[in-house]
Amino acid sequence: MSVQTDAKNIIEKLKPHALQLIKISLCSASPKEIWSSKFVGKPYWPKEKEYPTTKDGSPLLLLAQINFEEVPELTGYPTKGILQFFISGDDAYGLDFDTPLDEIIDKPNGYRVVYHNSVIKDPSILESDLPVATNDSDLPITTECSLKFNLTQEIPSPTDYRFEQVSGDIYELDDEVCEYLFDNLDASGSKIGGYANFTQSDPRSYEKSKENWILLFQMDTEEFDDIDIMWGDCGVGNFFIQPESLSECDFSRVWYNWDCC
Repeated sequence: MSVQTDAKNIIEKLKPHALQLIKISLCSASPKEIWSSKFVGKPYWPKEKEYPTTKDGSPLLLLAQINFEEVPELTGYPTKGILQFFISGDDAYGLDFDTPLDEIIDKPNGYRVVYHNSVIKDPSILESDLPVATNDSDLPITTECSLKFNLTQEIPSPTDYRFEQVSGDIYELDDEVCEYLFDNLDASGSKIGGYANFTQSDPRSYEKSKENWILLFQMDTEEFDDIDIMWGDCGVGNFFIQPESLSECDFSRVWYNWDCC
């Protein structure tokens, strides 16, 4: 058989495992409102709510804000409200390499995921004096930008541990077949849901108790006009959640990870 035939046979096996997702595209235009979807910038925040900080009291910075009123409906994910992702502006982007993973998930220090079930569209009762990313911030992105969303679907890529469950170890395949699959099954890009992308390996493959955690949000390295997203050396950031927590819109336990080349 030819390389393409072997690869396409594998792709046919993967097709029944396709997942829907929301692809996120950058827009150079500024967000219209403080409650609009965006990457970085000033977060939507009601004045009466306690703002997220590290354990030493340092304020976290907004990485991404998703207003689900602006997003096509994705089964299992919120259909309203605002979901925000905050991280610490340090050279590790808020990732803790020294604390056990379960402890980090239960009591995160360098990151937080916050969900606002209802959206207040009255700037007078929203906080206006909050920290924002600047060009000097240690964040993957520092230029505020608005977002566009597109509902689509994808099958497992070789970077997601579930590929191996369906098709076996990709590295046991012929080198040319392996290369074809990596080139044609792509989980890169920023997204809500779907299959995860990694520059190294899927951490769920060696955290067996976390295999059921699914991708909540992914921000990938990319360039668009004057906007740059860069996780270390061309890496990618992922936020995972348990399906039962997602179904209840409970974002108190989210697993944050990023890797780079």
